[in-house]
Amino acid sequence: MSKPAATVRYLRIGDLARRSGLSAKALRLYEQRGLLRPSAHSPAGYRLYGAEALVRLGQIVVLRRADFSLAQIAQLLARDPAAAAHLLGQHIAVLERECAQRQRALDALRGLVQRVVSPSHIDLDELVETIAMSTQLNVDWSAAEREDFRRRAAQLGATGMAEAQQLWPELIAEVRAARQAGVPAQAAEVQELARRWYALVQTFTGGDAAVAQKLGQAWQSQPAAMAAQGLDPALFAYIGEAMQAAGLSLAPPAIP
Repeated sequence: MSKPAATVRYLRIGDLARRSGLSAKALRLYEQRGLLRPSAHSPAGYRLYGAEALVRLGQIVVLRRADFSLAQIAQLLARDPAAAAHLLGQHIAVLERECAQRQRALDALRGLVQRVVSPSHIDLDELVETIAMSTQLNVDWSAAEREDFRRRAAQLGATGMAEAQQLWPELIAEVRAARQAGVPAQAAEVQELARRWYALVQTFTGGDAAVAQKLGQAWQSQPAAMAAQGLDPALFAYIGEAMQAAGLSLAPPAIP
C-alpha cells in the first residue's frame, strides 16, 4: 500500500465511520469482504481512506437498503455486466414474488372490509387472525389452489375456521412437550398426535397431497415464519417420524 500523499486529506477508520454514519465494525466487515479498501497507511500502520471510500460506502448503503446481500453487492461492484444482469434478474424474481404475496394480502383485506359491514356475519378478530396466518408464509399458490382454499374456508365458515386455527398452537405445544420429555416418535401417544396433525392438514388442504407438500416445503425453507408459529426443523422431523410410524405421510409435514 502506498504512503499517504501530502496533498490528500485522508480519514482514519473512526473518522470515516462518523462521516458515513456507519459503525467501525461495519467498515471492517466491508473491508474483510473486499468491498472497501484503504487508500494508504499511515507511518504507524493505521488504515487511511480517501474521498472515494465515502462514495463506495454510499453505494453499499443504497444496495443494502435494496436488500442485496454483501456477496451480491460485491458482484455488482465488480462491474461485470453478465454477472450483474443475472443477479438483477434473480432480485426481480424475488420482488415479484413479494409483490404477489402483498397483492394477495391486499385482496384479503379488501374482502375483509366488505365482510365486516355486517358485524353478525363474521368475527373481525377471528378473520384478522386467519389472514395473518395465511399471508405470513410465502407460498406460490396457483389460481386454482387459491380458489380451492376460498371454497374450503366458505364451507367451514368463520367459526369452523377459527376453531381449526385454535387447535394448531395446542397441538404444536403437545408435540413439543412430548419431544422434550424424550418420548419416542414411535410411541402410541405421539402417533396419536401425528394423526391429529394429519387430520388438521387434511381439513385445510382438502386432502390434496401436492398442496400439503408445497406447504411443508415452504415452512422448511422459511425459518422466520416457522419460528413465528413455534416450529423448528427438529419438531418437524419428530412429527414426521411419528407419521411414518402411524402409516401416514405428508412428505414433509405441513401446517396451514
